[in-house]
Amino acid sequence: MTMTDDYLRDLLARDASAAGGAGVTLADVDRRVRRIRRRRGAAGAVLAAGLAAVVMAATSPRTVTIAPDERPAAAMAGPALTPGVSYFAGQRVFLEKEIEKGGRVLRFPYTGISTSVNVQVDCREPSYAFVWLNGRLETQGVCGVQSDHVDHLLSWIDESGGDLRGDNEVGVALVPVQRVAADGDPGAPIPALGEQEAERVVGETGEYRTGGRVTIREAWLLAVAPTPISCDRDIVIRGPNGREILSSACDQPSEKPPSPQG
Repeated sequence: MTMTDDYLRDLLARDASAAGGAGVTLADVDRRVRRIRRRRGAAGAVLAAGLAAVVMAATSPRTVTIAPDERPAAAMAGPALTPGVSYFAGQRVFLEKEIEKGGRVLRFPYTGISTSVNVQVDCREPSYAFVWLNGRLETQGVCGVQSDHVDHLLSWIDESGGDLRGDNEVGVALVPVQRVAADGDPGAPIPALGEQEAERVVGETGEYRTGGRVTIREAWLLAVAPTPISCDRDIVIRGPNGREILSSACDQPSEKPPSPQG
């Protein structure tokens, strides 16, 4: 039972009313009062320590120790900027054409109204597809149902940061997968080919009949403005020599939802 003031009062009252009781000595009362005070003092110390820890965590700067080859001046340059840049494919279709021939580069001119473009290649036979944009090889990969029994759709969005509004040209070439993975192990990932190597494989394959579709859609830039990093407190940078430098460098960038452009 926890000793309290009320408990001692009740104890003394019962002792006074009981005839022939055992009696409560002054030493008993003194011992119990001291016990109550010790418990109160311990609880107060724990509470004070907890409040002090909370206050220190909320107000004191975080200390970071840097390696000898790191330069504190770089950390004091001010808040960094992170590029919050991403793209998304829209619903508007600029061009949709059937592919009936492989082994050659088929060229599809289109006029775009978006800053970027999404190119999708769908194959009805197991193939390996190459995609060019304005004469530059941009992407490649398996297309159609492969040995993994999955129907692969090759989809690519230009994220170069250029402006593709106006007249452009997409080139697409299909070849049998064996033409690209002839020297590789069956089922192993196919390494990407360079520009000249891709043109050589397409040229050596020769024209043949196949089936597929190319779809060119609009794509938009979601955000172009860098997102500043937000700080909830300063950081103390401690150098190898023990010197501490107050900095406003931060760990986590702020999360701001991008706003659509266009």
